[in-house]
Amino acid sequence: MEVSHRDILRKLEGAKDRKGYIQILAEAQMGVNDYFIESTYTDGSGKTNKSYNCTKLGCEFLANKFTGEKGILFTAKYVKRFNEMEQRKILPKPKSDNTAKLKRLEIMDMNARTRQANMVLKIQEKHGKNLSKQANQTLLAYSTKLLTGQFLIELPQVDKLYSATEIAEMVGSNKAMVGRIANANNLKIDGVYGMTVMDKSPYSSKEVICFKYNEFGKEALIKAFNSKKS
Repeated sequence: MEVSHRDILRKLEGAKDRKGYIQILAEAQMGVNDYFIESTYTDGSGKTNKSYNCTKLGCEFLANKFTGEKGILFTAKYVKRFNEMEQRKILPKPKSDNTAKLKRLEIMDMNARTRQANMVLKIQEKHGKNLSKQANQTLLAYSTKLLTGQFLIELPQVDKLYSATEIAEMVGSNKAMVGRIANANNLKIDGVYGMTVMDKSPYSSKEVICFKYNEFGKEALIKAFNSKKS
């Protein structure tokens, strides 16, 4: 091109008073690496200097910036050189700008899922001794699902469960009374009348430990309420 390397760098990177080709392409989101790929080279003194590898598109881009005899000669030279490289299959593969963005997004997603899984495991570690076997297994199963995208620990088979509030509505009473009746009749046995689980508090965003009743527990509570009435 009969243009110094310094001048080419100035055109690519710009100067204080004007934008360079790379900045203009980047601002237009046109994929700088499709044209110019940042690199380095070592000069005769052993010093490492910045350089850019030009893809075929980059060479065509630069060719269009030179007119007259210089432009014609440069176009002829790069066309011939790329033809030789294509025949020898040594053309460098341009990297897409999206590759780095996608990688960052994958890392961010993995970090988010890891934090969520750790939160689940902390709940299990803190409250596990007070929870049923099924509830502990469920928490562990969901932690593996968050990390890997699949359940590496099988979810336990759980019957439909009813909260004290739901049963209170069935018997025309209140949650507190359901709890008292259940305690008086020993109806909070894990694996028999239901299971101890973590559930959202109705009064805050916190998770609280509570007992939920299975079908057997529900029928036993309804029977206990009916007996109390009679």
